[in-house]
Amino acid sequence: MFHYKSKTMPRWSKITLKAITILIGVVITIFLVLALYVNANNKSLLLSINKELNKNLNGQMVVGSMDPTFLKGFPSVSLRLNNVIIKDSLWKQHRHTLLEANQMEIAVNPLAMITGTIQINKVSINNAKIYLFTDSNGHSNTSIFRKKNTKKHKGGEICLLDSY
Repeated sequence: MFHYKSKTMPRWSKITLKAITILIGVVITIFLVLALYVNANNKSLLLSINKELNKNLNGQMVVGSMDPTFLKGFPSVSLRLNNVIIKDSLWKQHRHTLLEANQMEIAVNPLAMITGTIQINKVSINNAKIYLFTDSNGHSNTSIFRKKNTKKHKGGEICLLDSY
């Protein structure tokens, strides 16, 4: 008579499997909590993001609406800004809008978001019209972008995608 001994997983592999499962569960829970936070605080979060984006502009950036797109920019929290318009400070005189984008995607630091601050790591512009204008006095609508300080600045990256 044969005695069949069933093979079981070694103890170390059981512990490793449980640790990985718990880690994945924690990450999924954090992103679900962030999704609920974004949906519950959509208007105030959009105002904070708009304020942060306008901080370095000599003009105005207007955002129509915002949608979360969490998996796109993992591990950052990605948000899609819809119907984005950027105008320089002299737009009322020359009426030439610098940028009209159907979508702008930003990646935000999730830890900073939990503490109530907005730290933008990446900006991507999709389906945009860009109008570069310089008048007879030499004023350009690209002067909307403020000059950077000479201090070292850890910034994100800007990518232009699918312009028309």
